[in-house]
Amino acid sequence: MLDDYVTAAQATYRAAQSQPLPKEQLRSGIEHHLAVLKAERTGRALVPAPLMAVRTILDHFDAWIAEEEQKVSVRTGRKLSADTIWTHRAVRKELADFATHRRQPLSFEGLNKAFYDGLRNYMLGVVGRSPRTFNTYVKRLRSFLFWAESQELPVPPHFRKTLRLAPSYVGKDALTQEELMQIAAIDFASSQVQTYLAAAFPEPPSRNEGSGGRNALTSAEHALRAEWTRDTFLLCAYTSLRHGDAQELGWQHVFPKQELLKKQLNKTTVVGLIPYLDDDVFQPVALLEKYSPLGLETCMPFVRDPWLYLPHIAVLARITRLKLGMHVGRKTYATLKIYQGVPARLVMLATGHQTESQFNVYLGIDEKELLDSHRKTARRLPAVAVA
Repeated sequence: MLDDYVTAAQATYRAAQSQPLPKEQLRSGIEHHLAVLKAERTGRALVPAPLMAVRTILDHFDAWIAEEEQKVSVRTGRKLSADTIWTHRAVRKELADFATHRRQPLSFEGLNKAFYDGLRNYMLGVVGRSPRTFNTYVKRLRSFLFWAESQELPVPPHFRKTLRLAPSYVGKDALTQEELMQIAAIDFASSQVQTYLAAAFPEPPSRNEGSGGRNALTSAEHALRAEWTRDTFLLCAYTSLRHGDAQELGWQHVFPKQELLKKQLNKTTVVGLIPYLDDDVFQPVALLEKYSPLGLETCMPFVRDPWLYLPHIAVLARITRLKLGMHVGRKTYATLKIYQGVPARLVMLATGHQTESQFNVYLGIDEKELLDSHRKTARRLPAVAVA
């Protein structure tokens, strides 16, 4: 009889794909397999009892996300942001798509080097994610596994070494001074720019009155939002603010007499101390004064879908070597300020970084600027007279 229980328990364990089961599911599974054994010996027909569903690793991932949605950050005293939860769900979907791609279900015991290599090749190769996105997803997966470990799920102990971040060369993932000025120089009132945007965003078809729903944007409205998006990008590049912080920037954060912008940064809760003065490249004062007459609570107009307009801004500015995103503006600020000779610790007061290792990730490497900086600071020996 004891041997039957052992056999039934082993069969239940295999059916669960080596995942732990709650007591009710474990008991149900063992009783089912005991009934199978008894039916085989007696020759009686088996009336199978309904088995309780086995929770997969993705089910546990859903449970983790549900807990994360209710979590209150110790650092901020607020719930996690909607962007954080969105990324959690994006990682969950990516894992499910990867399992479908390789035709193999996910399991805790399968989180080995082969899984890591396959996921890396799938994300970077098959679906074309960036190394930065891959590393973000691996960090979230590790966070989930730390939670699963606390739930006494069978997490492989070696996942800390296996699921490592991919080395990535940030390279010139920031605009040069010339490229930033090309974006700032786009004249949205010019006929050339208006013609381009009218072709990119043609007039919507006319709608019948009383048909309900939201009216589609006209070409002129799209053109205005394109300009707002360009200026929001410039605000990120002039101040180092993340897109979310730039959208929230209000006049209560502006201190003209001190020539500073002071805002608590959402991600780190550190108060960023950002220079509020213009030079030939960075012009935050002129930018905000452009929108001051609108009387908005925020310094800049809100744009619902800036990602829709950024590719067109890149075309108008003749920028092709990188994909233009709001985060490029933040990296541009850090990189150009360093090349202007501002000490890193002072730039970090604006960006909100608390360690140089975190800050260095934001620096794009421009070989020309790097050589020019070295030439300016190179020490030269006095010429030796030739006898």
